[in-house]
Amino acid sequence: MKRSLCSSMLMCMLVAAGLAITGCGVSQKTVAAYEAQLKTLEAKGVPDSILSSVRVYLAQIKGGKESGLGTVVKTSADSVKKYLAEAEAWYQASLKTAKPRVDSLVKSFTAAKAALSGMQLKDADSMLAVINSYTKQNWYMQAQLYADRLDTLMPLLLKDEENAKKADAQIRGTVWSMSKKITDNGANAVQKSRVSFVKDGSYEMSEEMNGLTKPGLKEDWQFLTWGTFAMKGDTILFSTKREKRVRQIYLHLTEKKEWKKIEDKPYDSTFTDGSKDRFFTFDYLKENFKR
Repeated sequence: MKRSLCSSMLMCMLVAAGLAITGCGVSQKTVAAYEAQLKTLEAKGVPDSILSSVRVYLAQIKGGKESGLGTVVKTSADSVKKYLAEAEAWYQASLKTAKPRVDSLVKSFTAAKAALSGMQLKDADSMLAVINSYTKQNWYMQAQLYADRLDTLMPLLLKDEENAKKADAQIRGTVWSMSKKITDNGANAVQKSRVSFVKDGSYEMSEEMNGLTKPGLKEDWQFLTWGTFAMKGDTILFSTKREKRVRQIYLHLTEKKEWKKIEDKPYDSTFTDGSKDRFFTFDYLKENFKR
């Protein structure tokens, strides 16, 4: 009887020792659940300062399991559970202030954006879409981050809207042209540009160069472009849909003092990827072009 009791006690001790060594009490499935909970908290916007301890002890669990240190695995798992619970509690407490702030800001933005149009409205709507996507998931910490950004940005968008309307009123339905002599660094060429801003928001532009642009190089080219334009503040954004190379000829002066001609073939191409889009400010237009 005594021998049987001793054997049972010995068996229990061996099992306990085995659990301590292998860490069998913390399965890989449990570790995966901890990691998933951590990722969810990260996505919700819980800061690194709150989650750093969770990451440390998760790493210790993995290291302990690889080294067969069951005690380390067990104590680290207990710590992970503790700090995950604290992070969840912190998040729930933060919701009490974040949610009403976000809801209030969104209401304010919705009213303010009624004064916006064009690119300014597009920027505001883009930010609001991000905020709404987070609030739908009840991730108010992330939503507050973007709401605070938009709160800072909104006065700038309203100012841009004012500048955009002033500039647009002066360019829409008008034609601006430029012709200037280039004489810097031995050059002797003429550069010409002409842009027509149509009332429907489309534009047509012609750009050309002819003459000696620097010692040893003559240029003779012309490009035509078509597309749409929009105002972002006082900056004109050109969305190019079509470009035509009428001509492009270069003459290079050789060592024998002879002009070598290189001529690129004309083309007429359409674009949908934005690769030919460009911009310049309304001030640049006024300083370099005449209406």
